[in-house]
This record gives sequence, structure tokens and C-alpha cells, in this order.
Amino acid sequence: MSEFTVSFVQDWLVDFGGAERCLDAMCGEFPRAQIHCLFYEPRQFEQSHIPSHLIHTTFLNRPFFKNRYRTFLALYPFAVEQLDVGRPDVVLSFSHSVAHGALVRSDTLHLCYCHTPIRYVWDLYHPYLQLSGLTSGLKSWIARGILHYIRLWDAAAAGRVDTYIANSRFVARRIERIYGKTARVVYPPVELGRFRPGPKRGGHYLVVGRMVPYKRTDLAVVACTRLGLPLKVVGDGPELSKLRHLAGPTVEFLGRLTDAQVADEMAGARALLFCGEEDFGITPLEAQAAGTPVIAYGRGGALETVVPPEGGDASAATGLFFPEPTAESLAEAIALFDKLSHHFAPTVAVANASRFSEARYVKEMKEIIETEWEAFRGRR
Repeated sequence: MSEFTVSFVQDWLVDFGGAERCLDAMCGEFPRAQIHCLFYEPRQFEQSHIPSHLIHTTFLNRPFFKNRYRTFLALYPFAVEQLDVGRPDVVLSFSHSVAHGALVRSDTLHLCYCHTPIRYVWDLYHPYLQLSGLTSGLKSWIARGILHYIRLWDAAAAGRVDTYIANSRFVARRIERIYGKTARVVYPPVELGRFRPGPKRGGHYLVVGRMVPYKRTDLAVVACTRLGLPLKVVGDGPELSKLRHLAGPTVEFLGRLTDAQVADEMAGARALLFCGEEDFGITPLEAQAAGTPVIAYGRGGALETVVPPEGGDASAATGLFFPEPTAESLAEAIALFDKLSHHFAPTVAVANASRFSEARYVKEMKEIIETEWEAFRGRR
């Protein structure tokens, strides 16, 4: 296998989450690769490989923009095109927004690990307008015009990518529908090492995640309130006050916790409630790594990570699905889970989660990069 140089492009580096963990794992494999992104907050990445790399940012890398970064999305297509990625042999972009639109030379191979095409201009376009209060009036038409422009740019930017790699089969189908391209699938890495099954699962249910509308934490809060079941909610976000208003006395809000505290909560819960339609969703796998079963909405990436019972036999299962995004549908799934809960074995959940390790992710990514590079080199 021939040697080649690599550079990375990331949308932005503000919080260390699942998307950033994908970049970080590859930073460990390519220690000389440079990183290009819209803006960067160093304090969030001190425990990762990322700070050891040379990082290039754009004019958006200023407190005024970084503190309001969701406000300036109209600037992102222009900003990402200002990144000078140089002349590496391979550019690997990690994109859920505009990173795949970086300008790359025609003699450089551009691979994109796509978390999703931009949600708020495609699948969540109308919900985004509704939740932002932009359904009518002058501001609405300005927002619609901006999103239309980003949609046109995004579709054109897909032509700059040689090969897409999707983080799930669900996202691969979305890439094919929106960009007209077939994508390879490599599941993202899950930090399995910090999760362990507890000595005994507790009697409460658990929700972990940012309190934003598409996560549908309201379904868990309403269902558990109606059923009088104990629920712990971990995380914060703009929906928190609304959720507190919906919650009854059995719902406890824990706010943001440390990684170690989250791991403890995972290990002690009766089950994780996962109510949103996610592109992949790492949280259900973290719960399974802690030996905890999952009750998930039966759409999106959860269908690829949670194993339901077959024919009423839950001995090989790691969770259940509820079919409709309603509190009633979730409540029915909780009732079924209550009947089957003694069949869910922590060892089965841990074994299923182990299929999504970081070592597996790195191995699969390196194989694709090397194979695509050899084929590209032969065509140059």
C-alpha cells in the first residue's frame, strides 16, 4: 500500500460529541493530518487527540460568531469555501452541515463521512420554520429564501465529493435520495470502555440527551407522568422549561452530568427511553454497553442498533420499539416491556454494543480510505 497524505475538514469544533469522536478517532491514526473547520473552541477538546493537530479556521472563529453560531448559518457555505485545504493526497471531511462543500483540488481524493445531509434544509425544513416561529410574515420569507439558497448550494456541493461514507443505512438512503449518490456504511465509534453493567438495575426509566424538539423527550415525560412511573432526565437545552411544565412528581431533572455520572445512571436504569428519530443514535448503544435495555421509537438509526424480540422471545433482544411518535404508543411499549423485562439479559446487550467499537470503526475507515486512494491514484 502506497503512502499518502491526509487532511481533515470538520463543520465546527465547539462541543465534544459523537460527531467529534469520529474525527478524534481518525486523528489518532493520522497524527500529521491538518484539520480545517469553521471555528474551534479549544477548551472542549483538551482530553482528545485534536489539539495536537494544526487547526485552521475561518473568519467565523471569533467570540461574536461562535457564541451565536446557529444564527449565522447563511454564512456557512461561503465560509467553508474560504478554507484552503492545500494539496494533500486525500481530504476526509466529516459533515452534517457544510464540510463536504470544501473546495478540493481535482487531483486530490475527497471522501466524506456524512452524519446526515443538512437536516434543517431537507427533512426538517417545515418543522424548523414552525419551531422558529417563521411560518408567516417578512421574516418567514427571508428565512425561506436563505434555506432555499443553502439547499441549492448543498446539492451542488455533493458533486465535489468522490465517495460518501454514511454513518448508518438510514443516512445512506437519505444521501442517495438527496444527492443521488451511493454511500458506503461505517457505523460511528462508541466509547464502550466507560460503561459497565451495574450490580442491579433500578426501578426508574432514563432519558439522556440535549433538550431540543426533535429528540421528543416530551413523549417520555408525558408517558411516565401519566403512568406514574419514575423517570430521570439527563441533559439541558431550550426545551427544558417546557418539559418541566409537562412533568409530574415522578419525573426528576438531573441537568448536565459528567461522563462518569452518565455511565452510572445508564447502569442503574430499568430501561433507556429513546424517543427521537435519529440518523444513528449513540445513546442507545451506550445504554446497552451498560447492560440496560432500550425502548426506542421505531424509525431511523435505532432500527440498526437495537435488537427487538422475535415472536415474543426476548432472550436475544436488547430492547423494544414503539411505532408512533406519541406518548400513548410509548406507554404501550413500556407496558409490554414490563411484562418481558426479566428476559432482557445484560450480557446480550453488552455483546450487541461491542459490535460498534472504536477499533472496528478505525479499521473499516482505513480500509475504505486505502482502497479508494489506490483506485483514485490509478485514474490520475
